Amino acid sequence: MISDYMKGGFKIVIEKNRLKELKDAAKTIEEEFGVKLMINDEAGEVMIIPSDNTSFDQLMKAKSIIEAISYGFDYEDAQNLRNDDYALEVIDLRDYVSKDKANQISRIKARIIGEDGRAKRVLQELTDTKIVIGDKYIAILGPYENVKTTRNALEMLIRGKQHATVYRWVQNWRRELRYRELIEKLNKTYQEGEDEG
Repeated sequence: MISDYMKGGFKIVIEKNRLKELKDAAKTIEEEFGVKLMINDEAGEVMIIPSDNTSFDQLMKAKSIIEAISYGFDYEDAQNLRNDDYALEVIDLRDYVSKDKANQISRIKARIIGEDGRAKRVLQELTDTKIVIGDKYIAILGPYENVKTTRNALEMLIRGKQHATVYRWVQNWRRELRYRELIEKLNKTYQEGEDEG
């Protein structure tokens, strides 16, 4: 059960152009997580109210899914946050600029998107994540470790590293990840074989 403090629920500001996506998923979210969503179209807000049976985990997952939708992910991608291994990470681009913010933010977004969307697409494919680029933020959704790697790669691009350098770094990470997964699988197979013998 959740504490009395959490029983008041959460208020999340949501872009008005994302309200339709949220409304389409609202019933499913309410039923799955035991919450009530009160959507205020005019204010662009959604209030998440837990029921008496809602666990803290359910409340936080509902909140994460709604936040993902508000950042621009569709429900199909956002619902992956039900899995404890998935994460949503947001980079506020205003943290990386000094003066002439609008021009610098546009330049950063152009580097991350790349020519014809190539840089964004390559990073998504290499890291198995989804990336949404908003006005002043970049949101990343995917498996936790992959999201952290994607964030590091994006920060490298923001700081001016060459695209090829960043891709090489991500490819090395991916190779290392696959190697670790292979070792874990071999160890598991070996242990199962010893248990049978």
